[in-house]
Amino acid sequence: MKKYCIYLYGGAERVTCYNTLTGAKTNIKVGSHPNELLLNKKGDYLFVANANDNSVSVINTLTHKTVEVISTALYPTRLTGSTTNGLALSADEKTLYIANADNNCLAVFDVSQPGNSKSKGFIPVGWYPTNVKTLGNKILVANGKGFTSMANPLGPQPIKKADNSGYQKGAVNSKEQYIGGLFKGTLSFINTPTPVQLKNYTKQVYANTLYTTQKQMLAQGIEGNPIPRKRGEKSPIKYVFYIIKENRTYDQVLGDIAKGNGDTSLCIFGNKVTPNEHAIVNEFALLDNFYVDAEVSADGHNWSTAAYATDFIEKTWPTSYGNRGGNYDSEGERKIGDPRDGYIWDYCKRAGVTYRTYGEFAGDGEASIKSLQGHLCMQSPGFDLSITDRRREEIWAHDFDSLVRINRVPRFNSIRLGNDHTSGQKKRRHIAHSGGSR
Repeated sequence: MKKYCIYLYGGAERVTCYNTLTGAKTNIKVGSHPNELLLNKKGDYLFVANANDNSVSVINTLTHKTVEVISTALYPTRLTGSTTNGLALSADEKTLYIANADNNCLAVFDVSQPGNSKSKGFIPVGWYPTNVKTLGNKILVANGKGFTSMANPLGPQPIKKADNSGYQKGAVNSKEQYIGGLFKGTLSFINTPTPVQLKNYTKQVYANTLYTTQKQMLAQGIEGNPIPRKRGEKSPIKYVFYIIKENRTYDQVLGDIAKGNGDTSLCIFGNKVTPNEHAIVNEFALLDNFYVDAEVSADGHNWSTAAYATDFIEKTWPTSYGNRGGNYDSEGERKIGDPRDGYIWDYCKRAGVTYRTYGEFAGDGEASIKSLQGHLCMQSPGFDLSITDRRREEIWAHDFDSLVRINRVPRFNSIRLGNDHTSGQKKRRHIAHSGGSR
């Protein structure tokens, strides 16, 4: 009897086992967003990587039962973020290597006894590992984003007369530094580590990880800080207005602020061009070392509203932006791109916090996700670079004043100012896609 198991990419947390002789199909429940299958040589055990759950489901193919769910995360938490998306067995099939894309590491497990697997440690690799294979005593890892990001001072500039962003056509010449072409993937060749080496590798992985449960518990904050450190503490903050602009780096806008960790040589829209933004950071707070794993609008908006971009978004935006197939499936446009626990508005809804959005994940009277239905300004326009930020602000102000009069201002408000693509440095000039976004 021949069977094939197929994972349904984003398909309701299941894999389907298909009998090619009888045509019978069996659905097997797995974790959120299955994206990689690995069958052992004997064919009696199937390993399924669940990207949104930081886990691997181990399935007995004879009984179609899940015998075990392996947690691949660095810490015992149900939070998403490791992005499990690659699997490989050692030559003797006693060790399973698991690629954790957003941890930049491999999780290593002893799987010699299915149903009773044990963690052996972690191995540091490159940036965003997407695939792992073994060959003899070698472990091969494809790192989707290579080693590092880089500045692009020779990239798209707002003063050109024509669109030179590279969007859906790539870099025009070697002098262009379009964001979609700056990432050079790498391939790691790793010798199978000894127990001592694996122990050292594991220490390195944890040293590379900025977040730790210990730091979270011990951080006290600054005296008088309005941000509560513990659940239940009171805060003077009553309303939050979250303004989202896009497609410019810290250095390109705020690199000229002396107190920040910036590079003035990369600053394009300094204080003379963006006095309001500079006034805000000087009056309130400057976050000059805030990093996320996002490059364009597609993954950037998900990071901005969910602190996470799923592997579907990360793996499909390069083809979409490069005009090689696919659509813009971010910002709630397609369910498969949504994080398991939703976006910031879903968290507000679950917590009983009132909320409203102006142009973010909604526009022209329509919301792209269910939790925003009935929680949007109907007059706010959608994505349209011909609409100035000044006009968007006027629409917000009118709506805000109306809500103030009836004492109905929501506690959390998200406001999108999409023209941070910038319209150049001359009056009324409009450059579409400057910055390499959609």
